[in-house]
Amino acid sequence: MSDYIDLNGEAQSFGDTDAQRQVRENDRGYVFHSWSAQDQINPLPIAKGEGVRMWDYDGKEYLDFSSQLVYLNLGHGHPKLVKAIQDQAARLATIQPAFANDARSELAKRIVERSFDGARSVFFTNGGAEAIEYAVRLARQS
Repeated sequence: MSDYIDLNGEAQSFGDTDAQRQVRENDRGYVFHSWSAQDQINPLPIAKGEGVRMWDYDGKEYLDFSSQLVYLNLGHGHPKLVKAIQDQAARLATIQPAFANDARSELAKRIVERSFDGARSVFFTNGGAEAIEYAVRLARQS
């Protein structure tokens, strides 16, 4: 049984080195995968990424056509993004909504300025489900 079909249409299997096996074993034992039948998933262990490329633990290169579910549109390890994350994390990694912070307020200002006419504020959430929940609440209040 093959794990994937390569660009030439040939059936291929993921590498089976010790590193690949250990990652796959830990993944199957401890990770619950969304959008998947758990007993059927056979994820490819990825060791690193750079730009649109990813490498497994055997050094085999892959192109990332998914942008990791669309939130990685700048690619893996973009130097400006990595530096911005490092700088902000060194200063303040996160802050709860009860406090004000220059990074959050400046981002909100930029979003409003580039948004639709009449936009006045931004509501930041932790993820998609929370964003939808609050969007429904706001719509009901309108």
